[in-house]
Amino acid sequence: MNRGGWAAIAVAALILIAAGVFVFRGGPPRDERDALEPFTVAGERLSLPAAYIRPRAEDGAVELAAFFPDFAPAGRFDDIDARTNLVERFQRLVFLELRPADKSIDPAERTARLYVRFLSETWWSHPGGLLAREFEPGSPFEEDELYYSPPDGRDFAARCHRPDPDRKTPNTCLAAFRSGAIDAELRFSAALLSDWRTLIGNARGLIETARR
Repeated sequence: MNRGGWAAIAVAALILIAAGVFVFRGGPPRDERDALEPFTVAGERLSLPAAYIRPRAEDGAVELAAFFPDFAPAGRFDDIDARTNLVERFQRLVFLELRPADKSIDPAERTARLYVRFLSETWWSHPGGLLAREFEPGSPFEEDELYYSPPDGRDFAARCHRPDPDRKTPNTCLAAFRSGAIDAELRFSAALLSDWRTLIGNARGLIETARR
């Protein structure tokens, strides 16, 4: 492998460490990973296999981890070994943070009510039917770009780091949607933007599965 390849793997490994990810050599027994673990968000009692759920501080939120596109559980990270392609793995990881719904604004309205005032007039098209615009310099989001479904981002809007060849970390995006009394924020690789319909559809499906 060339120097660039090793550097990419090293960067991905550092990202996992910085995110508080611990690599388990053996991991819990299969039946423990598959056992349903209950949790509560916005007063709603949910449950999913334990392998979806990432440990986090007690702040009213629950974070889940899944692999795109089938949303298989990815919360335990016990599939990593010396042969794992960490860059490819990172590009498939989707994190979902579930919180009580924000009473001040619905995620579907963020583009029209929050982001639009900070966007530049220049736009371009993106695969998947999305529109893309940069945020103006000096705005709270000046290092980001917005990718959204026309005309107003109600179906999908993702704020992504602006591409930078000198950046040492992969390009990531944030998107959100509301499901009942729960707001779900997704964190994912920009490589998945063109598949946003599958991304959002399967994320919603995971929450519905947790309700059953």
